[in-house]
Order: sequence, then C-alpha cells, then structure tokens
Amino acid sequence: MLERIEQIQGVGLLHDANGKPYTCQKATLIYADNGRGKSTLATVLRSVSTGDPSLIAQRKTVDGTQPLKVILQFSSGHKVTYSGNTWSETRPELLVFDADFVERNVHSGGAVSTGHRKNLLEFALGEVAVVARSEVDKATLEAKVAAEKVHSLEAQLSGYHSGLPLAQFEKLPKVPDVDAQVNSLQKRLGAAKNVAAIAAKPIPGVVAEPTFELTGLFTALEASLANVHAHAEQVVRQHIQKLGVKTAESWLSQGRQFGDSETCPYCAQSTKDNDLIHAYQTHFNAAYGALKNKVAALHDSVVTGTSTRIIEAFVHGVAIARAQVAAWNEHVQTAPIAFDEAVARSALAELQVLLLDLVRRKQASPAEALSSATDLEKAIELWQQVILCMQNANAQILSAAGLITTYKGKLATDNVQQLQSQVQQLQASKRRYEPVVVELFAKRVLARKEASTAENKKKAARTKLDEVMKATLKQYEKWINALLKKFGASFSIKDMDANFRGAAPRSEYGLLLRGKDVALEGGPPSFATTLSEGDKRTLAFAFFIASTLQDPKLATRIVVVDDPMCSLDLNRRHHTRSVLKKLHSKAEQLIMLAHDPYFIRDLRDELRKENNAAPVALFQLALAAGDYTGFAVLDVDKDCESDYFRHHRLLNEFIAGQNADARTVAKAIRPMLEGYLHRRFPCLVPKSQMFGQVVTLIRQAPPTAPLSHAQDLVDELNDINEYAGQFHHDTNPGGADTVAIVASELKTYVERSLHLVHSGAALT
Repeated sequence: MLERIEQIQGVGLLHDANGKPYTCQKATLIYADNGRGKSTLATVLRSVSTGDPSLIAQRKTVDGTQPLKVILQFSSGHKVTYSGNTWSETRPELLVFDADFVERNVHSGGAVSTGHRKNLLEFALGEVAVVARSEVDKATLEAKVAAEKVHSLEAQLSGYHSGLPLAQFEKLPKVPDVDAQVNSLQKRLGAAKNVAAIAAKPIPGVVAEPTFELTGLFTALEASLANVHAHAEQVVRQHIQKLGVKTAESWLSQGRQFGDSETCPYCAQSTKDNDLIHAYQTHFNAAYGALKNKVAALHDSVVTGTSTRIIEAFVHGVAIARAQVAAWNEHVQTAPIAFDEAVARSALAELQVLLLDLVRRKQASPAEALSSATDLEKAIELWQQVILCMQNANAQILSAAGLITTYKGKLATDNVQQLQSQVQQLQASKRRYEPVVVELFAKRVLARKEASTAENKKKAARTKLDEVMKATLKQYEKWINALLKKFGASFSIKDMDANFRGAAPRSEYGLLLRGKDVALEGGPPSFATTLSEGDKRTLAFAFFIASTLQDPKLATRIVVVDDPMCSLDLNRRHHTRSVLKKLHSKAEQLIMLAHDPYFIRDLRDELRKENNAAPVALFQLALAAGDYTGFAVLDVDKDCESDYFRHHRLLNEFIAGQNADARTVAKAIRPMLEGYLHRRFPCLVPKSQMFGQVVTLIRQAPPTAPLSHAQDLVDELNDINEYAGQFHHDTNPGGADTVAIVASELKTYVERSLHLVHSGAALT
C-alpha cells in the first residue's frame, strides 16, 4: 500500500510539494481544482508503476529551480525514490487510469490507431495470457536467433559466390583440372582483350579547313555611287577638317534631319543658295550612308578572315591527329604528318596587309571604286598558299587513316564475354570446394534445420496464444458491455478479437450504436464523429474496469483513478461510485483524484455506509506560494455545504466563541434567515425578492395563506433586518463596510436569529 506521497519536487506545478503530514489509507480521495496538478500526480504514479522516467522528465517545472525528485513511502515505511532521471525501483502493482491511459490504449483526438489496439490488447489480456505470451516471445526470439545464424553464415559465404546466386553457387560441380582450364582460358582472354583494346582506339580524321570569300570583299571595294559628286565630298571633308572634331561628321548628319532644305534649323535663315548645305545633302544621302556602313564592316571581316587563330586551330587539329596516329605506331607504319606552318603564317600575314590597305583606302573615299584585277589575283594567290599547306597536311592524315582502317579490318576477334564467363564459372567452382566453404555450407544446413524447428515452435506458440486471446477477449467483451449497459451507454462493442498483423499482436473490435455498425476509423459514421466525449471516456473507463476487476492479483493492487466522472452525466456518475466501491473492496488500496468535491464526499459516504470505520484519507492539492501546488487538508463537508448551512455554521461558531470574523458573521445573519424562510415555505418565497420584501409578503398574507403562520415573526424579522441590513450594500450603499461592530450587540442579534430559526418564535 502507498502510505505517503512524501515529496514531489520540480514536477509541473508540484514544484516543492511536501506530503509528509498526509497519510494515505485504503481509500485515499484527493481533491484538486482543474489545472492544479491532478494529472501530474497521476503521471508520477504511472511512471513508478512502469519505471519510465521520461514521463517525469517531460513534466519538469517550466520556470522551476528545483531538481526533479520524488519520494514515495510504501508499506512498512519502504521508500521508493526518483532522482537523477531514474527510479530506485518500479512498483507494477500500481494500476493507473488517467488521460494517458486513454491516449495510449483507446484513442487520441478521436482517432483509434494500430498502436492503441496493440496497447489495449496487452492491457486487456493481463495475467491470463502472460504465460502464453511469454512462450510466444521466447519462441519468437529463438526463431530470430536461428534466422540470424543462417543470415550470418550466408553473409560469410557472400565473399565466395560474388556474381552468382547462393543457390546456384551451392550446386556447382567439382572440376578436377580446374587450374589448367583456367590458365588456358586466361591466355585466350588476354589475346581477345588486346584485340578489343586495339579496335577501340580512335582513327584520325582530317582537320577542318577555313574559308574566306575574297570575291565578295573585292565587290565591296569596287562599289561606287553615281550621284555622289566628288566636289561635294571634298567640300564636306574640308569643312569637317576645319571643325577639328572626330565626331563632327556624325553630328552634322544628325543635325541635318531637323532642316527642311530651305532654312537653317539653328537660326532659321534661308539656305536656298548655300553651296555647303547642298554639299551636305549630297554627302549624307541614304545610298551613300548605306555604302559607308558596308565599307566600315570590311575591316572586321578582313581581321577575322586573316586572323592567326586560323593557323593555331589547324595546328591544334594536326597535333590531335598526330597523337591518334602515334597510338597505332606499334601496329601500323605511317608517314609523318607535316604542316608547313611558317609558309602558311607568312602568306596569311601578307594577305592581311594587302587587304587592310585596300580597306583603309576605301574607307577614306567610300564612293570611289578601288582595287584592281591585279590586287584580286594577288589575294587569291596568297590565300591559296595558306590552303595548300593545310590540304597537304590533311592528305597525309587521310593516308594514315586509310592504313589504320585497313589494319583494323584485318584484326581477328574473339568472344571476350563468353571467355570471361567461362573463367568466372571455373574460379567459382574452385572456391565452392575450398574447405572453409564446404564447412560453412555444412553449418548452414544445420542452422536452417534449427531455424525451421524454431519457426514451427513459434507458430505453435502463436496458435496457443491466439486461442487464449480469443477466449479471454470474448469474456472481456461480455464484461465491457455489461459495464456499458450499467453506465447507461447507448452503444456496445462487438466482435472483439486479436490478430498478428504487423510486428506485434493487436486487438480488433467494432462498435454498435442504435443497431448500426460504427467504424473505428474512416466512416462516416466513425468513432471520432459518433461518440460524445462522455461516451469515449466511458468506453475507456469500461476497458480499464473490466480488466482490473478480473485481475487475479487485484487484492495486491493499488488502483489509481484520475477524474473518473469527467464528462459523465448523473446516471454514469452514480454507477461510477458503485464501480469504485467494488474496486475498493477488492483491491489493496484505491486512490482517486477528482476536481468535484461533491463526488468525493458522496463516495466517502458510500464507503462508510457499508463500513462506518472504513479508513478514508482526504486531502487536496491546493494553491501554494509562487502559484505552485502543495498538499493541504480537505474539509469536504465544509466545501460541499450549502450557503444556508455555511451561514448557519458561522453564527453557531460565533456563539460558541470560536474564532470568526465579526463582519463576516454580521453579513451572514440576513442570508441565514432568508434560507430559513425558503426552507420553511418552499416555493412560496420568490428567490428574486430582497429580505424586506419577503417580510412584507408575510405581513400582507391572508389568514388562509401558509405565510400567515409567520406573521407573529414580522416585528422580530424587521428588527433583525434593520440591524443586519446596515452591513449589506443593497440597503446601505457606500457605508456597509465602514459600520462599526460592537461584539456584544452582534452577539445579541445572532442569538435572536438562531432562536427564531430553532424555535420558530421571537426571543423574549
């Protein structure tokens, strides 16, 4: 039995909670407001039951400074502690029903997952299937070990049968002269591989030769304009030279666009007879401009067409061809490839000088036809010198390529792949019969037999467990539905079963609501959308209770229930008390945490109704310094008393001389008398009326009315009200809290009020 929750430190709101003064009993009922630490305490008890320290580590106080620490005292003063992220021991006798039980075993957010069904099965089977399940686990482990042994042997063999499936490798025949056959094949393979390598060498190809359109160039040089007068060009040129600015010609050409051929665009004077203006018009006409643009492009054309890069590119191509030819030298004798680079460069340079000179002259006088047949012939001659050098080199490359192609066509070829396959097959056969491989295969045969035996044993154990599970779950379904019916649930479960799909067995069940099947997942309708939160909580509670009540070790169990009546209606709350009473009678200890003091009071009363001496411990989780939570005394009767009883008690305690706040007592007189009148005349005194109005009703009641029996109290009631009313804001606004209280006077009015209630008459 858990005797004390001695200390909880650094866990949630239980930052430094001291429970030493509070002894737990066979029935321990703990009250706490919502958000005050009930779930945290339930989690602590769940953690020690499973030995899972993460449950506590996850609830470390957010702003706390205390290290995580828990001290629980069990029977005979035995202490179990949590510190350093570990428990000193686990206490599996604790069975905990809380939100975590629901989340782990039933549903989460309305969804029922495979994990929920797996956990529920483990919980539901309990002790009944422990032996069968342990046999399955043992057989499963043995089968796993046996299979791993087979895999290990096969892994050791993997280095010997590379390229062949293990089954094929195992069946290879033994070859007596394997080494001689391998040597013979390897010689043939070497020759075949050499032929293949030779055949794979590249054959040299000719190098691309450049082109230059000399005819087009000379056509441009000879171009002229019939309407361009030499005089106009001379006049404009002299004027541009006079201006002495490089961009003058462009500037004059652009400015001419803004004239109208009659007036100057700058000063608006007439330009009709101005010779210079006429020369501009001639010099800058469109045809002339087009010619100048064409002439301007000649320079770049010549520079590109006669660039030394032409020679360099050809030299690079020849170098590649030479290297490719050299790769064949051991097989084919070829003449060296020569390219007269010096002659080609000299001719190209001379050609460039000739053409650039012609271009410069043309650009100086674009309208004049330049060059001659002699110039063209010279240019063609120089270009042919360049091309001839390249053609000679390409002819040598073609000659070498022809010799290489002829040799390559004569090469004999062998089937390299077939030879390699034969060599590999013989080498594999040799490895197959090495002593270490023979021994590994022998061990593998034995290991596979062991694995087969272990697998059959595992299947037999699973079959046995399956039978136990089916029988247990069938009875479990019956218990759950009986509980649901007593809880007044409109649904039931059906077809509860288990299967081995996945890594571990899991439960399967369906829901039946109003005669219709409800799916756990998918739908509609589905578990998530059909059942209310109260229904889901009731189902989870039924799962827990059905298993717990049938636990053969229940007499040694400590059953912890956190908020069993959460989301439950009055009927389910009543049956919940009945279930808790049954748990209390069968278990070693019942610990219940609740946020409803009335439920705690009623359960205590139920327990003591059966046994007035039943040991019941009552305490609470209350607000402590720093807005944390600590343990405190619980006076459940006081917390549950009505306003009338509370006011009545305050007046009696005052008369008895117990410590009481005089102003609080003074304020309690009038509501105590109001409560008395409501109980003496039920349904006849409106709750909305003030005390003075109620007295008026009594005074004005006709002789036949029940209220007339209290008319002899009117004067006494008015007198007491006149005194007590001064302490209430409705009758003394602004001054109710400042009226001086004389203890002897207050005592007199308290005695008169109590006498009126006790005797039904005024004190004389």
